[in-house]
Amino acid sequence: MAQIETEQPRWRQVYAVISGRIRSGEIEVGERVPSLVDLTAEFGIANATAQKVVRQLRADGLIRTEPGIGSKVADREYWESETA
Repeated sequence: MAQIETEQPRWRQVYAVISGRIRSGEIEVGERVPSLVDLTAEFGIANATAQKVVRQLRADGLIRTEPGIGSKVADREYWESETA
């Protein structure tokens, strides 16, 4: 389980880790991002918290969700600023 310890809300901490993986290229454009089940297992968070992370990643343009397929990293042209 990934360890993250700051005074930010858990969803923000997980968001920072996943968005960092996307922005660094660790998770490449077009590649699937961790599922809700994967996020809850890796970070020890509730499903609702994982959903909030995914919603924010989508709102910032970092991922695109396709029904029946899942969420994948969006093309860089859709990404919001680096300070999201």
